[in-house]
Amino acid sequence: MKYLFLILTCIFFYSFCRAQDRKYTDSAVAEYIDACKCVLKSHDGKATDYKRIRKTDFYNFARKILYISFKNTDTSNHTPYFKNGLLNDEVIKEKHLLSSQETDSLNKTLFNYKYKGNPIKILVFECKTPENAIVYLDEHNNVIAAINICFSQTGYYTWVNDLYNGTHGPSLYDTCFGKYELLAKLFRSAGIKNIK
Repeated sequence: MKYLFLILTCIFFYSFCRAQDRKYTDSAVAEYIDACKCVLKSHDGKATDYKRIRKTDFYNFARKILYISFKNTDTSNHTPYFKNGLLNDEVIKEKHLLSSQETDSLNKTLFNYKYKGNPIKILVFECKTPENAIVYLDEHNNVIAAINICFSQTGYYTWVNDLYNGTHGPSLYDTCFGKYELLAKLFRSAGIKNIK
């Protein structure tokens, strides 16, 4: 009888400890997911970050912004839509030149949607075969930079042309949960249908 009581006590104690571990793990995962969500906020709570960032050297150098979708059959070539300093229309399926209002919407999405909390780890996924990009052009329509986006893999790759030698460049900044969906919505509202 003593042994049975001891065995039952051990089983109860083991089950109780496992339940506590699981509870901690579930709450830690929920806390991490909540910290990684996108929320709209500015750096200092006053001026919006995108207005401040648009004054940097990169955004003074970049005169036009395009959304594009393109054919990508060569995974080693990160910019198949770029040839001899210009856009290669042979591989571009769709392109849309952003208006001033669309540029503000893009910059607001890139710079003002940030992590809700402070995630312990930031997950970054590779973008091996992008088929969409945000392309930045200079005043002579030369491609100076691009953010290649893999919407299906939630990853991105930034490319900057050697012509540009400033201190700032394009980026998605915080890759919080929901940012890719916000960007896909901007592409769709601009008429880009091929989003992968």
